[in-house]
Amino acid sequence: MNTFSGAVAAPGAASASADSPGLTKPAPLRTAPPESDFPAWPASWYLFGSAQELRRGPVSKRFLGRDLAAYRTESGRVAILEARCAHLGADLGRGSVHGECLRCPFHEWQYAPDGRCVSIPRTAQVPEFARVGSYPVIERHGLVFFFNGRKPLFPLPFFPGEAPEAYCAARPSGFTATCPWYMVAAHGFDVQHFETVHGRRLLGPLEVDTPAPLARRSRYRAEVLGEKYYDRFLRRWVGREVEISITTWGGTLVVITGDFGRTRSRFFIVSHPQEDGATRCEIIVFAPRQSNRMIGAWAEPLTLGVRRWLTRAYLMDESHSLGSPQYNPRSLTELDREMIEFFHWAASLPCFPQPWTA
Repeated sequence: MNTFSGAVAAPGAASASADSPGLTKPAPLRTAPPESDFPAWPASWYLFGSAQELRRGPVSKRFLGRDLAAYRTESGRVAILEARCAHLGADLGRGSVHGECLRCPFHEWQYAPDGRCVSIPRTAQVPEFARVGSYPVIERHGLVFFFNGRKPLFPLPFFPGEAPEAYCAARPSGFTATCPWYMVAAHGFDVQHFETVHGRRLLGPLEVDTPAPLARRSRYRAEVLGEKYYDRFLRRWVGREVEISITTWGGTLVVITGDFGRTRSRFFIVSHPQEDGATRCEIIVFAPRQSNRMIGAWAEPLTLGVRRWLTRAYLMDESHSLGSPQYNPRSLTELDREMIEFFHWAASLPCFPQPWTA
């Protein structure tokens, strides 16, 4: 696993010239990595779904090329296991909860939250192979997240300097981008598209750094120039300029902050790579909690609804307008310098094996 630290130069970044003291020249432009270098299923945090889905019992879903089953134990803990029973592959998501265990619907083998089979009817002997993969889980804001690996390589992130309990979250909304996960995440480092696609004119250079070993961040200040209805709404009611921070954790979880003159925007984009090469993107919008719970009962849903509408419109418009972008390492130019550096970073990210192995 590679680690990174320090700042990364913006497009056209200069390095000292040995033969021209006092002068600078752009660093050589690297060739972007081949498509085969990118991990299929990056080791990162992913959104399983709403905690409410588990009220009626276990739920199975397909993620990252495998079937996973989530359930809530009798003590209230949420566990996520590989959904195929180690015996004959029955779907554990169709089973039932017994104490802390998930019981298979076929021959009633029972699995603990760590994936070990702890009970088989009519025998005291549990074979060594009787276990399935278990994934780290965090429940936050009524949502269930899991890490694609045996142990988290980084904590489930949040907005820098802010506490999760100070915020409430809207119901996730999603769309499918017909391109790989690294093309979705690269938008945060595509200097040209901020203005051509989003109508955001940069008021200074793009600043890129790595605030943590498995995080890459871009920051910029921009003027809102777009003429879409949500752009006009922002200029009229929120502000004409915005300071943006986009931090990509593990390649697939993007934490975005936007500070306008009169308000602040906070949201996640959680990308799920699909087996057909597309990417399912889940948008989670946040808003500050009201200290007065009586006011919060109506103000928080209203605030979240407006923020969700604006954020979804902004992102969906981009997805619909671009069609199916395709990665081509040979077609990138000097103007794409920051994207090239991002692609190298993304290609070096750790990947959890498929399928899970003990």
